[in-house]
Amino acid sequence: MKLLGLIGGVSPEATAIYYRLLTDAARERLGALHSANLMLYALDYGVMIGHYDHRNWDAFIAEVVKGAKHLEAAGVDGLIICSNTTHVAADAVRDAVDLPLIHMLDVLAGEMKAKGAQRPLLLGTPVVMAEAHYRNELAKRYDGDVLIPSEEEQAVVGRVILDELVLGDIRDASRDELLAIIGRHKADGVILGCTELCMILGAEHCDIPVFDTTGLHAAAAARFAFGED
Repeated sequence: MKLLGLIGGVSPEATAIYYRLLTDAARERLGALHSANLMLYALDYGVMIGHYDHRNWDAFIAEVVKGAKHLEAAGVDGLIICSNTTHVAADAVRDAVDLPLIHMLDVLAGEMKAKGAQRPLLLGTPVVMAEAHYRNELAKRYDGDVLIPSEEEQAVVGRVILDELVLGDIRDASRDELLAIIGRHKADGVILGCTELCMILGAEHCDIPVFDTTGLHAAAAARFAFGED
């Protein structure tokens, strides 16, 4: 198994899910006593959310690049950024280090094409839903019509992620709110465009395809680590 470098901590809840999924992948391939071969550079969520709140993207990206450089110096074979929002730094990371980066949106776009989704609803942090970067990067890889929640709905999704899920607080009432938002849109799939959303939503909750970016990304990282891609 190649040595994976994880840039995580944004939030710690999501990073723990990556570790579990990658360890599960190692056990499936190598046996129950094995675990994932990885190194983690955990960003301080308190620092990063401060940069996020102030839209200080230069400082935000600089922290991610610093993590990538540390992991490169430590000898990892490839990188993953364990956060949708934090992929705003993906191009800067690729410019800064000489390592493969397994990009979440490459994986997401491939899965949506495979499932034939043309009108998926994007759920994520307010930046992912409302600002152009994430959707522009996705449009380079996928030609479907991505639907965006209303401003009021975005506020609900943002609250669930940033006030609850990043703290490990999973509420049935909040799941019901998210499902109501999904039900109001004529979508043929729903993108869980925040790595914490898989904590509260899954395929078992919806009657349309659910594109869990955390699970898809971790699976792609495992395929890379085992030389399967």
